[in-house]
Amino acid sequence: MGERAPVHITIGGTLPRGLLSAFAKHVASYDLRTEWDGEPFDPAALPSGAPLELFGTELNGGHVHDLEAFCAEHGLAFRRWSGGCIGVFLPEIVLFAGRGAVRTCEASEDGYAVFSASSIGTFRRLRDLKRAAGHAEITIPPFMISGGTGDA
Repeated sequence: MGERAPVHITIGGTLPRGLLSAFAKHVASYDLRTEWDGEPFDPAALPSGAPLELFGTELNGGHVHDLEAFCAEHGLAFRRWSGGCIGVFLPEIVLFAGRGAVRTCEASEDGYAVFSASSIGTFRRLRDLKRAAGHAEITIPPFMISGGTGDA
């Protein structure tokens, strides 16, 4: 069955209307909600001018792999925080800016990026540590639906 953890994912960017149903299926497969223990995601009630925030509890490994892959494939930026499971895995933050590589960093149970003493020791200059800390955060744009179908 696997170890379970909570997840908070913030998603932004422009999704073609024709892909909204596929997106909603990915969200539903993880039973993600619009608030902790709130209502299930309803694609008819999207945020206006803000990123889409989704919450999940008891997710295997604290992961939403298929949803993240869908977002990356279609250029949707996201920031996912997952809680840890004592003795099994640590909390983490996964970031995708809408293009480029997916980045991962350790996190606190409160959703903040953390650096261990050993990882801090690998930096030769304070500015390198500051740069790494800056790469642990991104600004997620509003989640919007465009009129196109997006089907290839």
